[in-house]
Amino acid sequence: MTFKKRFINSFIAVAGTTALAFGGYTLANNTVFHANTGISSAKQTPAPQSLTVAGTKLTASITNSDPKDYRLDYNDANNTRQATFEMQTFADAQSATDSLNYVGNPDGTKDKLKDGKAAISQGTLGHVYTHWNQGSWSITTVTPSEAAGGQNPTQFASQVASQLSQFPLPNQNVTHGAIVLYANNNSEMANTVKWQENTRVYEVTSDQSNVAIQLSHQAN
Repeated sequence: MTFKKRFINSFIAVAGTTALAFGGYTLANNTVFHANTGISSAKQTPAPQSLTVAGTKLTASITNSDPKDYRLDYNDANNTRQATFEMQTFADAQSATDSLNYVGNPDGTKDKLKDGKAAISQGTLGHVYTHWNQGSWSITTVTPSEAAGGQNPTQFASQVASQLSQFPLPNQNVTHGAIVLYANNNSEMANTVKWQENTRVYEVTSDQSNVAIQLSHQAN
């Protein structure tokens, strides 16, 4: 387990998780897979074939074609991976929920984002976690503490909230979702956006928070 992942696990352990109830389920985008047939194109998934973020075009390539547990990598023109899109199928809806790290009502200091959203902030291990809930989504931003030379945590959280307004998250058939985004770019795909549709969990990872948001948006 990486050091950064221990940060968010520590936060979630303090915050706790919320038990969820589930209703009916409809396949997203009505994609039908046949037994023993793997995916051969991003068109068979909710993910885009390509996207351009801050002038950089990323193109999807399939690295796991299993229709129940597939993965796409998004590479730039130099064939450097910038993001991934994965779908995993769980045995039941509760197991899918448990994989999300969804945060319900954490303890912490009351905060307010630039757009007026209420948030909670908590400092631990030299980082500040700022959290808020938006619809069925749990959103957490992670910023190095100002004592460690980090930017104002509320500033980064407000920036993320603004990006999410510009690039809305998936919502059709989504039971719940969870986001963890870091203020500093990471080389280990630490930024994650995950959402659940019954027994299926979709996950976007990237070393850049804006790429993670925009790829998730295009899978809406």
